[in-house]
Amino acid sequence: MALRIRLKRLGRRNRPHWRLCATDKRAARDGRVVEELGHYDPYLANEDKVKIRRERVVHWLKQGARPSKTVAELLGHLGLDAGGNEITPKPWPKKKKKAPPPKAAERVAAEKARAEATAEEAETAEPEAESGPAAEAEASDAETPEAADSAEAGGEENASA
Repeated sequence: MALRIRLKRLGRRNRPHWRLCATDKRAARDGRVVEELGHYDPYLANEDKVKIRRERVVHWLKQGARPSKTVAELLGHLGLDAGGNEITPKPWPKKKKKAPPPKAAERVAAEKARAEATAEEAETAEPEAESGPAAEAEASDAETPEAADSAEAGGEENASA
């Protein structure tokens, strides 16, 4: 009997997890197994993704069982080669950061430009304003709009009286 170490799919729709199994090569993917050797959950953290019974996997590999391509890669991450020998573990691939959609990127860039322009205007406006006793005297001499309106209203009343 030709044995393979391969994955058997479990889980639900859009959330699969897999079992590592020693099976007859001719059996269906989720069919009869000789022995279950571990499990693989791709949604967990890298160090928790694959759990195997290492001594049993090595036993079957030494007996001549051949791992599938995917299982051979998973075993490489755990420090085993296809013959059951110890190797240095391969690192897990790093996840790439997704770029935002083009329209969103344009909108974010425009918002940043507006914020920078506003900050620059605020910086240029602050040095122009004078400070000190002379500036305070000029500010107190200036009339407020409400005072000007009341003065005009008072002048009209006096004229009509």
